[in-house]
Amino acid sequence: MKGVKERLAKKIKLITIVSTLKNSIDRTIHHIRDEVVAESGQSRGCVTPTILELEDVEDQEHEQDLQEEEEREILLEFEENCPPGGEDSVVFYTTGLRGVRKTFEACRRVRFLLENHKVMYKERDVSMDTEFRDEMWRLLGGKVTSPRLFIRGRYIGGADEVVALNENGKLKKLLEGISLVDSPCECCENERFLICSSCNGSSRLIADEEETSNNDNKMWTRCRECNENGLVKCPLCS
Repeated sequence: MKGVKERLAKKIKLITIVSTLKNSIDRTIHHIRDEVVAESGQSRGCVTPTILELEDVEDQEHEQDLQEEEEREILLEFEENCPPGGEDSVVFYTTGLRGVRKTFEACRRVRFLLENHKVMYKERDVSMDTEFRDEMWRLLGGKVTSPRLFIRGRYIGGADEVVALNENGKLKKLLEGISLVDSPCECCENERFLICSSCNGSSRLIADEEETSNNDNKMWTRCRECNENGLVKCPLCS
């Protein structure tokens, strides 16, 4: 009988402790809620955003609208001249040939700036594909040299113009909203071209599949899948 009474007493004591702890937690929660309500200047009940918080949101939205408007105004300063696939992207006509050092260095400067801003751009090497060269000449109405930069369907200019825009901060604004890139192209590792799988880069195919004893008698034809260098454009970044 004595053991039963002791266990009953322990249970009553435990219940009292739990009840006390619960009341303490409830008072703490109500106290915190009352402090939040008091700081917000509202009546007790559901806490809603304060006028200051709403004004902060409106200010942020207004600032964003002004920034977008400024970007549009800067873009409108440039001639509308859109290369194929360049409506909402960056298209960069360049050359990989080192024959003319000045041209090669100019291309490298523009590429460095684009990579420094970490934006995704379509690089079109006119030395690797005459179609790109003819495309650039057609857009600019003459036999101009690279580099040439286009952003969102607007002609930005050559190396000197791009460098100047970067120095005065306008290039960064022009590139706002362009997709960022953190790693090389998954398809070509930023080479922009792939070896043609049809001709293995030779740009020639045997016209007559029948083998002859004399290789000189084989008929060859131009591969239609690749360019003059046996390369095909990268489907992701060209």
